[in-house]
Amino acid sequence: MVKWSHVPVVGGLLLPCVVAMTNFCSADAADDPRSATRAQLERIQSLRKEQPGDGALVFYEAITRIELGEREAAFALLRSLQGRKLGLVPVRDAGFEAVWDDPEFQKIREKLAQEESRTPDAPIAFRLGDSKLIREGIAYDANQARFFIGSVARKKIVSANRKGEVKDFSGPGDNLDCVLGLFVDAAHEQLYAVSTNGFLDEAQKQRRNAVVRYDLRNGVLVDRYGAPDASQLNDLTIATDGTIYATDSASGTLFRKTPGEKTVTPFGAKGALPGANGITLGGDGKLYVAITTGIAKIDLSTGAPTRLSQPDTVVIGGCDGLYWHTGDLVGIQNVTNPGRVIRIALADQGRISGITVLQSHHHPEFAEPTTGAIAVDALYVIANSYVGHFQPNGSIKDPGQLKPTAIIAVPLKPLP
Repeated sequence: MVKWSHVPVVGGLLLPCVVAMTNFCSADAADDPRSATRAQLERIQSLRKEQPGDGALVFYEAITRIELGEREAAFALLRSLQGRKLGLVPVRDAGFEAVWDDPEFQKIREKLAQEESRTPDAPIAFRLGDSKLIREGIAYDANQARFFIGSVARKKIVSANRKGEVKDFSGPGDNLDCVLGLFVDAAHEQLYAVSTNGFLDEAQKQRRNAVVRYDLRNGVLVDRYGAPDASQLNDLTIATDGTIYATDSASGTLFRKTPGEKTVTPFGAKGALPGANGITLGGDGKLYVAITTGIAKIDLSTGAPTRLSQPDTVVIGGCDGLYWHTGDLVGIQNVTNPGRVIRIALADQGRISGITVLQSHHHPEFAEPTTGAIAVDALYVIANSYVGHFQPNGSIKDPGQLKPTAIIAVPLKPLP
């Protein structure tokens, strides 16, 4: 979520695949956009040799070749994905802008989109009236049956009940920047939130990243933990002992704050998690992080990641939100697909056995879905975040096109 000159950007918010592409580039090439893109292509091709059946890498190579102006090579790569039914469907603002109006490209895209079976449309649980919130994060407080939603554009947190009745939770004096990830620690009645200006132009002069903590009993902001080494924090989760784990999408790095520390600091090697985004602690005691090409499991003693092995028949990369539910992971994809919710089945020895699509990209409310919150047996998803309309200068592009926020309830139990 940092603006880079040589990679595609959505409204100034750097998408997970784009973050990872910058990590594919060598530091020496960073000052020359075309050289950097060539370096990123070489890195992707190297990974493809190691993982020849990985469809996501083919998809990312196509994006990179479009960036280089290699239209026919990119189209050939996309055609090679046809028939595999991986759920890989190009998204306009994720690297395909230059060819979006090309009739041949649209034929390829339409065929890929048609290969994904349509699921029943999840019901709309409630709507939020303010279409200009540009909402990214959501969390659920089971004790008071309320949701918290973070606003990127308004730089605040609001609460909403199941009827969609909304009121401000944070106050102007809290001095929040753009609010991204949210997490409710129900046992201790605390709300944690990521506050960052990392993807704004103003960050070039002064970059701010922090995790803030509220007391849910009185709504008071009680702590602010700075992350001076972060580029742009994104999502977070909290362990039972109060340890904070947060992803830095711009640098591909995991951050941590233990109960005895005052700041959020890097945990593990910088750049070890390309496209780091959604994060969750599983009931198995393990920490999982969504990365560009899949899911990584983190060694809690060193911060070292291990990418979970997965069959070539599935694509689980590009998840924005990531959650644990009854032994499986649940992810919200919005980069390799216009938006879908998947259940990721875990097998023994830390591998992925397959996925189930819980909500396909056909939902009429989907417009850049981002994150969700589990309440009872449904994942309440921000269906239309419109993050792509938010600009690095803090303005909103084409505000008249925005509709009120739709929160949809994706069933986590099999549909009848």
